[in-house]
Formats: sequence, structure tokens, C-alpha cells
Amino acid sequence: MNDDLFDDVKNLSLELRSLIRQGVKEGVEERINKRNELMQEWFAQVKDLISMTNEQQVFLEDLLQEEQGLLEMLQQEQRNISGAQQGQIKVNQYAEILKH
Repeated sequence: MNDDLFDDVKNLSLELRSLIRQGVKEGVEERINKRNELMQEWFAQVKDLISMTNEQQVFLEDLLQEEQGLLEMLQQEQRNISGAQQGQIKVNQYAEILKH
């Protein structure tokens, strides 16, 4: 985001406040219009930044859910492999018992 734009808005606002307090009328309306244009531009940038952040958040949440699903699948595969290995060990033990 453009910090210079915010500084311009801030400085124009401070200048306007000073001019109005002094009772100056000449050139104030033009400065107000310029300040308002700058404010609209600055707020548009803020809105874009917030939207981008929301999009990033949604993406990261979706990514996290997908990764959690993949992790659950991996854990299930590991349990299946472990179960199969335990089954094989029992089969081997039973085969040894039958040999004797």
C-alpha cells in the first residue's frame, strides 16, 4: 500500500483544518476536493488489500483442509500396513508352530 498517499491525505487534512480555523475561504474548496479524491484512492487501496487478505485466508484454509485430509489418508494407510505386517507375523508364527 502507498504510504505516501496516506501522508498526502493526512497533510491536506491538517492544512484544511488550519485554513478553516483561520477563516480562510479562498482555495479551500479545491483542497477539499483534492483531499477527497486522494482519500477515495487510498480507501480503494485499503479495500483491495483487505480483499486480497481474505482471498489468501480462504486459500490457506482450503489448503489446510486438503492437507488434513491427505494426512488422515496417510495415517489410515500406515494403520493398514501395520495391520498387514502384524497379520503376516502371526501367520509366520502359526506356520512355525505347525512345523513343530
